[in-house]
Parts: sequence; C-alpha cells; structure tokens
Amino acid sequence: MDDLLWPHFSPLWHDLGTASSTGILVAGGYGLFLKQRWLTEGSSSRTVVPIRNWRDATPRVTKDVDLVLGLDLIKDAAHQQSVITALNRNGFVASDRPHERRWKFIKRLQGNQSIIVEMHAQRPDRGDAGITATDKRVKHKPSLGDQGVHGRTNPEAVGSELHPFQFAIDDTYLHVPNPVTWSVMKLTATRDRWAKSQDPQLDEERREFSRAQAAKHAQDVYRVVAMMTMDERDRASEVVAAIIETEAFRIAARYWQDHFANTPLPVVQQLGANWQAEDTTTIREVLSGWFG
Repeated sequence: MDDLLWPHFSPLWHDLGTASSTGILVAGGYGLFLKQRWLTEGSSSRTVVPIRNWRDATPRVTKDVDLVLGLDLIKDAAHQQSVITALNRNGFVASDRPHERRWKFIKRLQGNQSIIVEMHAQRPDRGDAGITATDKRVKHKPSLGDQGVHGRTNPEAVGSELHPFQFAIDDTYLHVPNPVTWSVMKLTATRDRWAKSQDPQLDEERREFSRAQAAKHAQDVYRVVAMMTMDERDRASEVVAAIIETEAFRIAARYWQDHFANTPLPVVQQLGANWQAEDTTTIREVLSGWFG
C-alpha cells in the first residue's frame, strides 16, 4: 500500500513523543489510511467487515494530516513546547494566515507541493482551568504565543479521549479515535460538504468539488465501522453512553436518521456499489444502534 506521507509523518510522530501517550490522535482520512494499512499488512484482529470482503479497498489518498489534541496536552505548557520543537525539527512552520495561525502547520516540498498538519480539539467544559476556547480555537491560558499550539475547535471530537485505539506500523505506535467519535466527525463532515455542494452562490466547479468531498466522507463513515475490531465494538456502547447527551452527538444522530437511514442522500445511495449487500446491512445496523 503506497504511502507518500509516511516518510514525513513517521519522524514527526516519533518526535512528538506519542509512543507512550494518547495525548494526540491521528484522525481524518490519513488515520483511516494507516488503520487500513495495518489491517492489510498482516494484522490478525477480527473486524466488523474483513478487508477481503470490500468491493473497493482502494485507500483514500490525502496530503493532509488531522491530529486531535487532548485537552490535558493543551493545558501543559511544557508538552506544548515539545510539540512546537517536533514540528519545527521536521520542517513544519505555522500558517501565516491569522485565522489559521498556531493550529495549521505546513511543510513545503519540491515542485510547489506541501504537507499540511492541522490540530483539532474538542470543545472543553466551561470554566476548565488552564484552557480557553472560542468558536475558532482551543488554547492554553494564559497565551503561550509562538511557543504554543492551538486546537481548531472541533465539537465533533467529543469523547475522543475515550478508548482510543492503538496499533503499530514499522515499530511506530499510533493512536486513532474510537469509532463512535470518528463516526460523529465523519457524519458531520458529510453534512457540511453536502450543504456546500447545494449552495447556489458557489460556481459549479466548487459545488462539484464539495459533492466529491461529501462522497468521500460518507464512504469514510462506513469504513470507520467496517474496520472496527471486536474490542472496539465491545467498548462502543460505553462511548455512546458518555456522549449521547452532547449537542455534537445529537446533530450527528439526526443527520444519520434523516439523510443516511431514512431519505439517503445521492452520495449515500452510491455507497452500495462499494460494499457487498450483507456487509452494507451489517454496517448500517451498527450505526443505527448508535445513532438510531
């Protein structure tokens, strides 16, 4: 499985010092790619849908890395400094756009290519000491300036601290979100991209791009469940119980019911081509158990 990001990501991950910590999770399309790579390259773990059953097991290509920062990490000034050091050592510099500064980091490659690392964080509880949050970002209190990183406020990362999944590639230990939280993130991303694809104020090219992105996120919703191990499945009900009253979960559940389960979007209807009928049924039963 070809992975052009790995030579850049692996040393960064090592320098972040996460081999013994779950303070940072690899989410997004790249996190799913790495989990699929681990399953494909000889893992003996049973999953809800074995990779060999997939009609389309082509991994999703991405040049971006989405990291979810734990709130405890954001509160820790010393740990934040180690994150900055690791980013700089590996050639990543903060975006110079004011609205992205401190949560988006870019590594310039040859040929006008680049790799982007985005930091995300779930919205903290009000009054959480040592941390401050707006609708845009979550950061250390008091501000650490250029010596700190921010998390882009991502309410859909709710519950990300619960039962993250660990696996190893090339002796590198990785942590990804639990499948319930990951599904909340992907359902919401589908919603946002589909809404853009229907915006009459955008030109046709931008609407089509958003439609394609919505299709990718919808497929990722199914992939999250398909790659869920039996241990993850056993712990999923605990995660649901912990976050079911949150606004982010309720929004995702409503979107599942309205646009995946009852009146499927066109990009959801197309998912049937990627999965065998019995596996589609299994995946949808799992999601309905969480969100229905």
